[in-house]
Amino acid sequence: MRFFVVTLLSFCLLLQLITAEITCNDKGVCTGSGSPAADTRCGGCHSCTFKNCCHVRFTNPYTKCNIPGWRSDEYKVING
Repeated sequence: MRFFVVTLLSFCLLLQLITAEITCNDKGVCTGSGSPAADTRCGGCHSCTFKNCCHVRFTNPYTKCNIPGWRSDEYKVING
């Protein structure tokens, strides 16, 4: 049984490395590379970008981002 659990965990770790995704949390912190994860968008971002991707909530220019960096023109007009 222990061998099965170790094998399963190893397989899951390997699968995560192979499928490498860009993941962003709802605070705007992003990591990874490759294709975007389910709640990450690459395009239409207004703030909190990482490799031109962001968490889905930052596709709305009214959502404030506390991380310094690039901002869209719409974001700048709305949030100052």
